[in-house]
Amino acid sequence: MPADAQQRSGGHADARHARITQVLSQLPTVSLQDSEKLQNDQLSLLAQRLVALVAPLHAQDAATTAALGLLKPWDGTVSATSAAAALEEVWFSRYLGDAYKALVLRPSEAATFGMPDAAVLMDALEHPGAAFGPAPAARRDQLLLDSLRSAYQALVELQGPDPQQWQWGKLHTNKVAHAMSAAVGTDHALLDVGPFAKGGSPYTPNQSSYNPSDFRQTIGPSARLIIDLGNWDNSRAMNYPGQSGDPASPHYRDLAPLWLQGRYFPLVYTRAAVDAATEQIVDLVPAQVP
Repeated sequence: MPADAQQRSGGHADARHARITQVLSQLPTVSLQDSEKLQNDQLSLLAQRLVALVAPLHAQDAATTAALGLLKPWDGTVSATSAAAALEEVWFSRYLGDAYKALVLRPSEAATFGMPDAAVLMDALEHPGAAFGPAPAARRDQLLLDSLRSAYQALVELQGPDPQQWQWGKLHTNKVAHAMSAAVGTDHALLDVGPFAKGGSPYTPNQSSYNPSDFRQTIGPSARLIIDLGNWDNSRAMNYPGQSGDPASPHYRDLAPLWLQGRYFPLVYTRAAVDAATEQIVDLVPAQVP
């Protein structure tokens, strides 16, 4: 690559980095509580940019008008209970990228490529050029409205006609399926953890990437650490779904609800703190060799 080439880490990481930088730049100092909040942050700057694109637009049909009404007041927080988040995520992951590919590629080419890089797509939408024809801004706006209408209609099919009942977490879920689930038949519930309604997106600091075909989470932070270098016993952690690999143990899945709530357990270091927090001691005794 040329020495002056811009090096990128990918649209997902860029978006998360931008949000993390935004938050940290506003904090004079960073506390443990600030770190907890940031690790669980579900605000998407990419979603805010999409909302800014449609904010000045108006539609003639009822579906697109309703979609705009849902998105325009939204702050971009991709929470599990948000109807606007459900619409934006379905729109961006299933329809907007495909609409852009159909604009700039031949059908055979569009079918070959997956989702456009988010950074490239957003740059093209925010600075429409020759690919959009002789009236780039107008053609861009029409592409936004047409694809948004398709997403709204899809959500009507998925969650019913009342947007007040829509929730991102009804689509976007997390489930830990044990590798042996298929072998135990109806007892798989003893091994599996979830499904749980999940917030976040690939573009939020609390990353929650998913396959657009079923919206089930595929990538995200199962482990979190916050270390207090001035007081190690004040450190905290999370390890989803539990600390034990034994399905019969109470600690096999007990951290799952805490993980969903953005909570942590103490990560103690000193002997006194470890002894005080000890719940059980397991002695491993070698078998006697005859």
